[in-house]
Amino acid sequence: MNVALRPLEEGDVAWLDGWLGVVAASVGYDAMPAGSPGAGLRRRLARERRLHVEIIERDGRRAGVIVYRARAPRRDAAIIELVATPPSEARKGSGMAAAALLEQRLRIDGVRAVYAPAPAVHGIDVYFWIRLGYRPLPRDEWPCAVDAVAWMRRDLSV
Repeated sequence: MNVALRPLEEGDVAWLDGWLGVVAASVGYDAMPAGSPGAGLRRRLARERRLHVEIIERDGRRAGVIVYRARAPRRDAAIIELVATPPSEARKGSGMAAAALLEQRLRIDGVRAVYAPAPAVHGIDVYFWIRLGYRPLPRDEWPCAVDAVAWMRRDLSV
């Protein structure tokens, strides 16, 4: 399996619209714009300087999306907002491989810690992050408060 990341392009919008809204809602991701999720992400990219949206490609085909904020909540950290794959690509390892690839990039850019939200009601999401080396955080270490979300962190300096 060959996984790569590339920036979101206009040609990805219709593909994302076909599945992303439902998948994002299923994990409690409430930052997804109503209507066209793909177009909404492109609008957010134009407004939010630290936001990045990357298309996950597996063996040359689109397999998902990863949304993250660089330099947040501080200069040497990042927050992965969402890793999502369409139902046809779920549980094939593309999301985990993409998150690991993103971590490599972030480490090169000087990021020392990565935060990721895991919906408190979806144990499989917590397991996803634990398998990547993330650990649950006590509330006083959360980068921000979001209803029904438990925060995870991985230190990249190790």
